[in-house]
Amino acid sequence: MARKSDGGGGSQRWLLTYSDMVSLVMVFFVLLFAMSQIDIRKYRRLADSLQRAFGGGSSRVITPISNGEGTLWESEYSRPAIVEAPSISYDPTDVSAELGNAIAQAGIEGQVSVRTHIEGVIISLSEDLVFPPGSAELQPDGKEALSDIAAVLHGMPNLVRVEGHTDDRPTNSPIYPTNWELSTARAVSIVRYLIECGISPARLTAAGMASYQPLVPNDTPEGRAMNRRASLVIVYPIESSDFRVNLLPELDAMKNPITGIAQ
Repeated sequence: MARKSDGGGGSQRWLLTYSDMVSLVMVFFVLLFAMSQIDIRKYRRLADSLQRAFGGGSSRVITPISNGEGTLWESEYSRPAIVEAPSISYDPTDVSAELGNAIAQAGIEGQVSVRTHIEGVIISLSEDLVFPPGSAELQPDGKEALSDIAAVLHGMPNLVRVEGHTDDRPTNSPIYPTNWELSTARAVSIVRYLIECGISPARLTAAGMASYQPLVPNDTPEGRAMNRRASLVIVYPIESSDFRVNLLPELDAMKNPITGIAQ
């Protein structure tokens, strides 16, 4: 007896599942493509908003750049600015000699000293010359000495850090409760006077050191008097060859403090 044929209708049902899968994959890639497209108007509104918030200036034109595969967007703020180091037109030895001559002509050799350091040229002024005891108000003799120093500073582009230093005795003033306030106020007073002398404020910083960077121990009246001072540090530029030349002997001395020769 012959078998009855099934008619073959069920053999094509897999095509329904296959077509559904293809449709879903196509929809998935269409969505990905749509999400990858940049809304230029929204992008520009966002860029303008961020520019006004962070840059404080007017909006900038955003320029499309083609890289062969797509479009990149670049503004003039997308690249970091290149900061060039200031040109060096002086020698630390010449600066020290010029300052020494100015100090000698003013007759204040015993109250002002100049020395070179790994960080720069340091000018130290005694408290007796610059400030009354416990005060941050400049004395006339101190102003005259600072005016002479400012005349030398005009001839160079270097940054100048002004430091106030005290001894380790506590203050006795409601205006300056500790040596931190006193030393900082003294540094600020000198900075303000240098600005009056025509030194750019952008070159100046003020720092109060209190009693924590003494030149000598604070165990004698003479030692405390030496530590009460104001210092002006003419800072070497980082990329200066003068900085590198002066750095190496200092490092060698640190390696071997007795002979100053690296082992």
